[in-house]
Formats: sequence, C-alpha cells, structure tokens
Amino acid sequence: MVLSSEFSSLNQKSAEVAEDAWNTEVAGNTGVAGDTGVTGDAEAAGENEDVRLIPIPRLEWSLATESNQPEGEAGSPESVRTGWVHTAPQDQVLDLFRRLGGPEGRLPAPWWLHALHRGEIGTRAEAFRFEDDLHALLIARPGWVFVPWSTAGEIGYWEYGPSDRPPMSVPTTVTLTDQHPGWINIVPAQTDGSATPRVPAPGVSELAAILPRIESW
Repeated sequence: MVLSSEFSSLNQKSAEVAEDAWNTEVAGNTGVAGDTGVTGDAEAAGENEDVRLIPIPRLEWSLATESNQPEGEAGSPESVRTGWVHTAPQDQVLDLFRRLGGPEGRLPAPWWLHALHRGEIGTRAEAFRFEDDLHALLIARPGWVFVPWSTAGEIGYWEYGPSDRPPMSVPTTVTLTDQHPGWINIVPAQTDGSATPRVPAPGVSELAAILPRIESW
C-alpha cells in the first residue's frame, strides 16, 4: 500500500541525511515488501515531496500467513488452512518465502514450507495429506483434541487430555516439525517450568503403533 503526505521547508542538508538513512534502511529490499521508510529525491530539496511508506517484510509475511477465521469452530487442520500460503499457487508461496529471507530463519513459517524449500517433500498438497492423516489417527482415539493455532501459517497441535493430571500442568502434546523426516514431535506431559525433551516420531504409521505407550505416560 502506498500512502502519501507532504514535507515542507526541507533544506538540502536534511534531505541528504534523510536519503542516506533511507538507502541504509532498505539495502537488500526485495521490491515486493521492504522495510518501512521514506523515499524522496535529494534534488528536490526545498520543494514539496511525496512520502512513500513501504511495508516491512515481516508485515508482508504476516499478512500472507494469516488465516481467515472459519465460520464455525476450527476442528481440523483443513479448517485452518485458509491463508494465502495455503491457497495461492505453490510457486508463488515459495518465491515470496525465499525472497523475504525465510530459509535463513528470518520469518516464522509452517513446517511444510521449510521442508518444501529443501526438497524434502514433493508438494504442499502432500504435506496437507500428512496433516490430515495425523489428525484422523489422533481424534479417532479417546482423549485427543485438536488445538487450532494459525500463527505464521501453522495449523495447530494435538493434546491428550487425560495426561493433564497432578502434578502435571501441561498435557502430552503432538506437534509438527521440519527438523526430521518423520515430521512429528511428541512432548510428554510436564509441570510448569520443566524442560521436557521432544520425542521424535518417524511418521504417522509408526506413531499409531506407539500411541498406547504414549497415552500411559
């Protein structure tokens, strides 16, 4: 979005200082979204100038990953996948992610986008099927609930309610990750402030085989 206002009574020196600051601020600007700054023409110092405000990359990415609020309760991963990153052409999503520095860890992003960038999954649709298969496995068992959480394009996580018993204050949780090719982490029930290590699961089928043991923790 481009907004404009006017500067007045600028002398040549202040215009040059402003221009130098702007050049430093937007170094490496992608052109799609850059750091918020003021553009001006140093040659027009002393004259009225337009001020252009350019959205910062993090704001642009926040808008791209924001999910629309579902009409009813978000009870499944599919109901949360309503953002631009979920619905726009895959190539466009990858291009924006790469140009804004996502692969370097500058932006929060869903697990599948990192895996897709590295070529570890073939398509976004494949990742969505994985999420749906995991969801179907867990909600078919008593005690498991889906917790929608659409921050930065993520769909949420799953909690095992019966594990939330004294002295535990946080139930056993299943989350998605791009840190290993199983794409699933299990976080055992824990007390406040405790550092509970994540347990990697090698995949949905393998998780199904060990769920009875996980539910006994």
